[in-house]
Amino acid sequence: MINRRRHNIIGFEGNGAECREWSDLPVNVLDIIAARLDALDQIYFRAVCKNWGQTRRFPVTKKLPWLMGHSWACDQNVYSVCSFYRPSANPSHVPYSKVEREVFKVLHGAAICASKFGWLLLQKSSFSFFYNPYTKSIIKLPDLDLSFNRTTFSSVPTSPDCFCFAIQSSKNDVKIYLSICQPGDNQWSTLILDGFRRAVEDVVFSNGTFYCVFTRGALGAFRVADQHWSLLTNRNPISRVFFQSRAHMVDSNGELWLVCPFKGFEVFRFDWSTMTWVKANTLGCRALFLGCTSLAVSAEGETSGFAERIYYQHGICSCCYSMETKQSNQCALYLQDTTYTGGTERVWIQPPEI
Repeated sequence: MINRRRHNIIGFEGNGAECREWSDLPVNVLDIIAARLDALDQIYFRAVCKNWGQTRRFPVTKKLPWLMGHSWACDQNVYSVCSFYRPSANPSHVPYSKVEREVFKVLHGAAICASKFGWLLLQKSSFSFFYNPYTKSIIKLPDLDLSFNRTTFSSVPTSPDCFCFAIQSSKNDVKIYLSICQPGDNQWSTLILDGFRRAVEDVVFSNGTFYCVFTRGALGAFRVADQHWSLLTNRNPISRVFFQSRAHMVDSNGELWLVCPFKGFEVFRFDWSTMTWVKANTLGCRALFLGCTSLAVSAEGETSGFAERIYYQHGICSCCYSMETKQSNQCALYLQDTTYTGGTERVWIQPPEI
């Protein structure tokens, strides 16, 4: 079949018929081919040649988060650089953003605490603020004379319903400190509660409530409307799993998922009917991206190739853990940062709206 096809193509030349290279296929034909491929195959398909990358269907990069690297560099002056790594089978082009001196003065020494909606929440000593690395916008928050462990925010910082939430809890303290504020407030409101000597692992916002997970899986909830705090589980709901490092909690359309680094990854889903964590052997039609703020991405249809996978950072590499094979491999979709140093921060960030 292949030889006969090649003979026919060559035969066209002698008959005066037009002979076109595969790379010159019309864009509408490329669109039809790309539409029949899953997410990963579409990426590789576009990477085959320059013209094939011109297909109009780009669902993958719109749905997947970008990887942002933040580091300090210097020429005549020290400055801050944000590099953005877009998912691609050939991620050689890396756009970056060098901040101006005024913005640098604010950023210098600050640590990234959360990343949502294309915004970063940073803390520098008692000073907290939002920063948008795409627009260079800064929204300052009131000072908080409290070192918090975990923090997040509810919505886009420019919206009137945005709330910032911070929590401090450790195994050495019998108190839990909860702080909340909105952009434009003059101060944070802080509640001091009786604790139970557990370090807070992660915090997420879902349906008007900030959920906090502690070591061994204890889950607490802070309802914004009436600022009510409650412990939803007992203090040791996942006692058989040893948390080797920080656990990550992810909100996926109202469902809470907990990823524990234990002999690879142990994954749990919160069962609201029994108020317990249930071990999960499958992620369903979703992929998880773990970081300072973890994300869940729908993996259906055009992005079905990403289902059952957990993406995370390990040094200069982006890695992918398969729930099916229980194995981790280096992820080629995100460029390795060869300039990585111990001070470089790498976080997932949602791409800008275009």
